[in-house]
Amino acid sequence: MSGRGLNLMYRAIDELNALSEEVENISKSPKTRLFGGDGGIDSLALVNLIVAIENLILDETGRSIVLVHEEVMNLEQNPFHTVETLAKYLDERLEEA
Repeated sequence: MSGRGLNLMYRAIDELNALSEEVENISKSPKTRLFGGDGGIDSLALVNLIVAIENLILDETGRSIVLVHEEVMNLEQNPFHTVETLAKYLDERLEEA
């Protein structure tokens, strides 16, 4: 898998990993579980990751994209499940913008 979304994800993960000294780093792999089930990152780390991604998008494009909203939370396939699913969702949102 490659693409702009995955690149943004990895950059955001790098930013968070650089800031977190006490918490386990987020693995830079498409299969890294983010949300739901066993093995996901904690909720604060997920929120920080989403904010980091939104800030990177704003810096790169000059556009503000909100990743979490009611429609997304009601999707049958949650885009926040893994790094890969979130990267695909980012690619879709960036194409729309």
